[in-house]
Amino acid sequence: MQIKELDLRNTPSSCTSHPVIRLMSILESLAGKDVDKIKVFFNEEDIPRGIMEFILKKRGYLVEEEGKLENGSLFFVVRRTR
Repeated sequence: MQIKELDLRNTPSSCTSHPVIRLMSILESLAGKDVDKIKVFFNEEDIPRGIMEFILKKRGYLVEEEGKLENGSLFFVVRRTR
């Protein structure tokens, strides 16, 4: 079982590097790899919690754990369901 960390908190200000675009791109690239779990760090101002859950669910991931860091950012630990 392989776990990958994905940090979407610090992103440049261009539209192609928006956290949602980066998330979709990385999830797409992980589809064929042997990664069972991903720990995703994100700011709720960039991607609201509900939207993050929706995107992950549509890509075949289930949230197993969630938490809030001291700096106010959130994290999800997700596992692949399919």
